[in-house]
Amino acid sequence: MNRRQVLKQTLLMGSGLLLHSIELKSHTKSKLIDEIRSHKKGIAVWWVGHNGWLIKSDDILVGTDLPLETKAREATSPITAKELAGELDISFVTHEHSDHFERQTSKILLDYGDCTFVMPATCLEAARKEVGIPEERIVVAEPRTEFDVRDVHVEAVRAIHGNRNYAVYYEANLQDCGYVITMGGKRFLQMGDSVLLEDQLFLKDIDVLFFSPTEHNTYIEKSVILINALEPDYIFPQHRDTFKVTPENRFWTNAYPYEVKLRLSKSLQERYYILEMGKKMDIA
Repeated sequence: MNRRQVLKQTLLMGSGLLLHSIELKSHTKSKLIDEIRSHKKGIAVWWVGHNGWLIKSDDILVGTDLPLETKAREATSPITAKELAGELDISFVTHEHSDHFERQTSKILLDYGDCTFVMPATCLEAARKEVGIPEERIVVAEPRTEFDVRDVHVEAVRAIHGNRNYAVYYEANLQDCGYVITMGGKRFLQMGDSVLLEDQLFLKDIDVLFFSPTEHNTYIEKSVILINALEPDYIFPQHRDTFKVTPENRFWTNAYPYEVKLRLSKSLQERYYILEMGKKMDIA
């Protein structure tokens, strides 16, 4: 075999490996949407990166802060917005920042599905002008209020955004939200982006906690205080392993889930799950 033949065979092999890799990625995405569709009974959650969670109770599916299409991701989303659009009932948005209110994802969910968007008032201008979400598909959440949407009970919780050096964000406001979402008799707390507040510590009977152990949120010690106060049955760290970490952005891209876990009691450690992206967790 001459050099040209060897090169041709090498290129063909490389092409085959590339196609196989593409097929595997496509299969992974298809497998996740199939898994979501096939879940018909009980409660399950899937982590799709950053603060993005899918929660399904029987045939109701909701998502929180879904960042599926942003090009800023370093880790590819395990599901596309177009795959998800026809299945999703509610898209919860905690605040206006684009890593939480991801415009392209929201636009696809709007165009290819019929989900309701729940968001604070600070998101409305972007929702109307940048995404084009009509009023009839928006529910405005106000902190410290309760409401029902599509048979899901929601408690909007105060959230105050942090920044680097554990400080409160200069442009923080009192309209950002976390959410207590009640589905299938279970109470899920999505913190959003927030420093530790008494609003969160006062919550009762939280079964599932999604929290962010980053410098600009509850970091390590405040996360431990929160978990010890709430004692959830399921504890999931988020705001991690999704965007490229740099010296400039590490205060919000780099989380400390293992450091938090080490500081918890054995019983709480047994309820603590550092979930892989795209993996399913059944909630008993």
